[in-house]
Amino acid sequence: MRPPPVPVQEWFARVRRAGARRWRDVRMWRKRRRILTALALLNVLAVALATLGPQPTTPPAPAPRPTTCGDPLSPDLTPPPLPTAVSGRVSFYGAEYDPATLRVRRSVGLGASNALFALASTVKPLIVEQALRDVDAGQLTLTTPLTTTAASRSIELFPAGTNPVLTLLRRALELSDNTAADLLHLRVGTQRLARSVRERSPCTQLLLTGKAAWAAQGGLQAAVLGPDLSAGARRYAALPFGERLAVATRLNAGAAEWTGPEVEAAIDTYFRGPDQSPEIDLAIQNLSTAKAYTDLMARVLPGRNLKPGSRKVFRKSLAKGCCRPPSTTLKTSYWGAKAGSGWRLLTLTGLVETPDGRMFAYTYLNDQSDVQDSEDMEEQIPAVVEWIGRTLFTLHASP
Repeated sequence: MRPPPVPVQEWFARVRRAGARRWRDVRMWRKRRRILTALALLNVLAVALATLGPQPTTPPAPAPRPTTCGDPLSPDLTPPPLPTAVSGRVSFYGAEYDPATLRVRRSVGLGASNALFALASTVKPLIVEQALRDVDAGQLTLTTPLTTTAASRSIELFPAGTNPVLTLLRRALELSDNTAADLLHLRVGTQRLARSVRERSPCTQLLLTGKAAWAAQGGLQAAVLGPDLSAGARRYAALPFGERLAVATRLNAGAAEWTGPEVEAAIDTYFRGPDQSPEIDLAIQNLSTAKAYTDLMARVLPGRNLKPGSRKVFRKSLAKGCCRPPSTTLKTSYWGAKAGSGWRLLTLTGLVETPDGRMFAYTYLNDQSDVQDSEDMEEQIPAVVEWIGRTLFTLHASP
């Protein structure tokens, strides 16, 4: 049976109703950033004072890493103009896939489909899918308990205490809970998942937990990257995959030394300060291109790699995730989606199935926006998902 569509407004309403900590707490939490930022600056100053004196010679940073992956693509169709609120760099790729072979039948695109972007929370379906594959393999169960500690807690709201895997995977997809996703990511193995994703999608990089990436960008991972964030990030990004994976493992472990509020304050300071750089963001964050990630989502989001019970759990949570338009001319039998947002960043990906048996996937990537705070970026979601709906309708109607 087709799950009922979940419009943007209903998704936010569900977040507000979820748990003892409600969506308004997110707003309150973010308003506390300025206080937490001051505390983080004191910590950074203390570290700097403690490390004064002769420093070891650091090798020169290598050239910047490539900002593209794969060949440029000429899609079959061009989408309508973007909503007026959108600014910055944008790449969008949508395609109809043959449900049996996953061959692209026709495509629509905007911007450079082979440009690398940070993925933000759109990586969470990959983490949850791997956890469910482990359930199917008998390596994990839906009732396996995982505990949030000060070391594992990430930014924003979090699942307190001990929770079963089923609760965490639902929170990761339906509420975009960062701590829930990190707990699952660490449980399935960061190195293992990184290698698996690379095998399936060479242009996609999933090396770091959310907390580890933010701690690195916030300057809290100097023990691994060195005192110069820009140079350290460039060296990290230039490493061959195997060496970069080893450094990423150290970054994932190092993130446990900081609390979620400390990481949130540090990353907020970074994005509001003079050291913020798109080059640093691309060097550290998990990455892909709109084309590569859409192709990957066409293989992952249907739940093809899962047994029937796990597939049902996966698809049901994706159908409750953010976001799809409240109404669209395109008639759908299923719409699973995942959004990601951050400082000057908005990402959206999803799978759409129609009653006539056709299948579509898409990825929208936007960074370097004129809008800074993540909560303000999220205000663009209703207009953008409505634009995606119109774009997919055009693709569906094309001969």
